[in-house]
Amino acid sequence: EDSDLVCANMDSCPTDFDNDFDGDALCDDVDSCLNDPENDEDSDAVCAIHDSCPLDFWNDGDSDTVCANEDSCPLDAFNDYDSDALCVPEDSCPFDPQNDFDNDGICSPDDQCPYDENNDADADSLCSSSTCR
Repeated sequence: EDSDLVCANMDSCPTDFDNDFDGDALCDDVDSCLNDPENDEDSDAVCAIHDSCPLDFWNDGDSDTVCANEDSCPLDAFNDYDSDALCVPEDSCPFDPQNDFDNDGICSPDDQCPYDENNDADADSLCSSSTCR
């Protein structure tokens, strides 16, 4: 019936000339992902041959060119830019490796007194600090 030279009673795919070319147990005439033996393994509705991240449902959701299955920070486009082992959104100061060292709510480099929790409270242009730099 499909002209593949396999007799119909022996043909696993009697209407498919290629007889399940990708070996996924689906005949090509009913296979939604031709040439994809895993049939869209990440279930994102994009078959592997067209999928930029075949194991990542979100297809690099943070747009950093690293697929989530290989991305140490899958929701952080900068991939822990300040190398403090915290990823956005957990990192309250994504560009401050000391994460607001003085706990004044101001991240470096915006903190004019990064070691002064009172941020020059006496306005003498000198930061106080219990920690020496």
